[in-house]
Amino acid sequence: MITQADQIGALARAALEREARLSPKPGLVDAQSCGAHTDMDLALLLRSAKALEPFFTFFATRGMEQAPLPPEGSLSAIRADGRAAEEAMFAATSGVNTHKGALFLLGVLCYCAGRCAGSGVPLLPEVICQTAACVCGGITRELGADAGRAYASFGARGARGEAEDGFPNALLALEQLRIAKAQGAGENDAWLLALLHLIETLEDANVLARCGKDVAKELRIRAGEVAARHPAGGVELAREIRALGAECRLWRASPGGAADVLACAIFLQALAEMTESKELADW
Repeated sequence: MITQADQIGALARAALEREARLSPKPGLVDAQSCGAHTDMDLALLLRSAKALEPFFTFFATRGMEQAPLPPEGSLSAIRADGRAAEEAMFAATSGVNTHKGALFLLGVLCYCAGRCAGSGVPLLPEVICQTAACVCGGITRELGADAGRAYASFGARGARGEAEDGFPNALLALEQLRIAKAQGAGENDAWLLALLHLIETLEDANVLARCGKDVAKELRIRAGEVAARHPAGGVELAREIRALGAECRLWRASPGGAADVLACAIFLQALAEMTESKELADW
């Protein structure tokens, strides 16, 4: 029998797959190119997502089990299993880091969705993200010398900061998705516009670590300009994204942090749609 935890885990995997296939994306692996990467492609990302699904289901199950307990400090309940999930990812990808940041973010969201489900709370984005802020409170205090180049050089808090703050950028992406659709953008273009806004807004640790502050700033400006010129999407949006992607290949810039947060937004949207369809069925 398929449980609610199974459904949550499947939606998390599907979010990774949908983000991977979304095309065209600047500097990122998609269905049309490998972006600025030489060590991964779409098939590898899909294999990674498949390997992670059982762990997403487990995180949701653990959240349901711990729903009666206070959320503060409860992240420790899934940390060891998060490390096991990382090992499974690396085994599936022959050592390539495909989804380390996304695993952490989606793992937290699956756990929090499980907590909400176990408490009978609707799986709405704002509620899940508020829960995540409680679960992850203080986690960035652990960042130290081994946190990575982006934190050491620029203070970028990366995935931990996003989770501790209650996923503000994932919620921003959902708002931008709604705005784009209201402007007449189709589903694919609306998600692309949400991604561009994330690239513009997010302090992307991946870009900072790979390319430095100047390239990161230029990419943010360029992404925002492309989105502003094509608020309803269309052929020219895709053309300009491909042109920006060519620049990203020259810079070796891959906005993986933005891609990870977009996957979170896709997941939150899917949970909300699942909740809405269940409520309509019950009605």
